[in-house]
Amino acid sequence: MAEFAKILSHPIMALALRAVLGGYLIYMGRIYYADPMASFLKSARPIPYDPWVLKVIRALSVFCLWGGCFIVATAVAVQVFGLHGFLLAIALMAIATIATWLLLPRPPNSGG
Repeated sequence: MAEFAKILSHPIMALALRAVLGGYLIYMGRIYYADPMASFLKSARPIPYDPWVLKVIRALSVFCLWGGCFIVATAVAVQVFGLHGFLLAIALMAIATIATWLLLPRPPNSGG
């Protein structure tokens, strides 16, 4: 039986795990941005329905979406292309910001 750490440190497995984690963050960020209170309405403890709560949840979902884009971009840049460095980090942050802006769903109250 192979060691679990060796399996997880394999470059293809590392890329797959990071891509899955980033994809999940993107998926959840889009869901919470589109309907911030959907999941909380089904929870055991109710959250007060105030406009600032919606804004906070929406802001956190945008950060979650950005983080997912950054994780996927970093995984591709490091694992596939072997890139490293400070300038790459700045470029990846810009790429993740642009991808986040493109992936944001339209809010339900923004019209048809």
